Amino acid sequence: MLRILTLLISGLLLSPDTLAVCTLASGTPTRLTIDAKTIIISADAPVSTSTPIAQYDSPTVGGAGVVYDNCLAGTEYGKRSVSLSGQDSSTKIYATNIRGIGIKMLASNGSAFGNFPSTSHLVFANGSSVGSLTIPSGSFYRIEFYKLSNDLQLNNPLTGDTILPAGQIAYNYILSADPGSYTHSLDIGEMKIISTPACTVFHPNVNVNFDDVTPTLLEKGVSRELDFSINCKSDYGSYSASASMTTDTPTADGNFIRVRDFDGNMDRMKIRITDGEKNVMKVDGSTSESLKAITNQAAAFSWNATLLKGDSTAPAGGTFTAKAEIIFDIK
Repeated sequence: MLRILTLLISGLLLSPDTLAVCTLASGTPTRLTIDAKTIIISADAPVSTSTPIAQYDSPTVGGAGVVYDNCLAGTEYGKRSVSLSGQDSSTKIYATNIRGIGIKMLASNGSAFGNFPSTSHLVFANGSSVGSLTIPSGSFYRIEFYKLSNDLQLNNPLTGDTILPAGQIAYNYILSADPGSYTHSLDIGEMKIISTPACTVFHPNVNVNFDDVTPTLLEKGVSRELDFSINCKSDYGSYSASASMTTDTPTADGNFIRVRDFDGNMDRMKIRITDGEKNVMKVDGSTSESLKAITNQAAAFSWNATLLKGDSTAPAGGTFTAKAEIIFDIK
């Protein structure tokens, strides 16, 4: 029997362009880092979606950049955020762990900035179907924080409240939006915020007028009320205010303010200050009166100033003066 063997051969010859897979040609996918930061903000800082309360830049990619060869036209590339949500599409600002504080992320190629997220596709000059993608050496990330609410609800005025924990928050990619396909990415240290109270002092220049003082009145001591207050806006629900006093003309023991009489003598009269509890206040700043847990009202202090005679010599008749400063410590 005669058998006829028929051999069929088929296949597909691939062009070089078809084999292009966007391969790493030089450089290394780079993880950039912005170290931990603590933002200090005043409680009366204005709300704004255009002026940040803080801005930080990462290092650059450096070296000669990162280059991918044999990329097909139409290959997807772009950038994504990680573990962020609640983005306002009009401002590109994401929510954070602190209600009323937002973060905006920007990626720069060294000459221009782009917002997150974004998706693009490679297009090459002259309509070429294959080309390269270069991440310039000057590429870096910028993060901006914004105050979005007049009132923040914070808890830790000493070490700060966490805006964002440490970790990766952004990356650029090629081929796939999967984080593993990053060309460069951004990690941050823990981002915190501390708010300082914003205060208004009522009657910042307090004038205590002893009027006409006779030698007989001076012998007994002449007292006048010394009332003042301070009102503070706090992002911690309440605040505490301490007040102390200093003067350039204290007595040696720091218990009195020395008074200048009409002839310039500084030892003929003195002023004693007592606080709202009738305690004698040092006038060297070493003692203070504190009002704690003040909510939605002013911290009001009711002190007293008493003019007393100094040494045994009578003061010169005429105008006498003394000056001191009240120092506030707000927490």
